[in-house]
Order: sequence, then structure tokens, then C-alpha cells
Amino acid sequence: MSILKSFMNKMEFLYNFSAPRTPQQNGFVEKRNKSLEEEAITLLNETNLPKYFWVDAVSNVFYTLNRLLIRPILKKTPYEVYKERNPNISHLRVFGCKCFVLNNRNESFGKFDS
Repeated sequence: MSILKSFMNKMEFLYNFSAPRTPQQNGFVEKRNKSLEEEAITLLNETNLPKYFWVDAVSNVFYTLNRLLIRPILKKTPYEVYKERNPNISHLRVFGCKCFVLNNRNESFGKFDS
């Protein structure tokens, strides 16, 4: 622990440690994590995907919120605050939508196979 403290002091970081397994001490982060979890569960339920896609669902929610959620005070998205430009969201697709893999002849698929 002394290595961490010396590094923090050297870099002039302000730090506070909380007791383990006490989420009450960090309410904002716990609320944010709970929101991400609930939205990921909603995505999985709406698309009827198995639970093992939870990592992709959470990643999708986090990525989308950073580009679309507007901060009321700043009237900007988190992406705009960090990058100082508007995010490009033209590449976004519906989570869990059907997609097809390009067969580049590495595997032998029949003419009418998916």
C-alpha cells in the first residue's frame, strides 16, 4: 500500500479509501453501476439473447450513454466534453439485430446455408 500512497502523493492526486464491501460509501458510483446493470438486463430481455451476452450488453449501454446522454447543465454529451467535438453515431445499430457473416471461402457453406 505504501507504493500506491507514494505514487499518489508524487502525482498530487487526492484520494480517499473506503471500507471493503460498503457500497453505501460511494453512492454515485453504485447508482451508475445499477443503472448500467438494469439497462443491460433490459437489452438482453428485449432481444431474447442468452445471459452470457451480458458483457456485450453492458459495453453497448456504456458506449451509447457516453455518446447520447445529454448533461443538463452543459447541454453536451460526455463525448463532447472530453473530445470537444460532436460524436459520430451513424455506425450505431440496434442491439441484438440479425447479422450475416461474410463467407470468405475459409469454410465450406452450401449455396443456401445461413
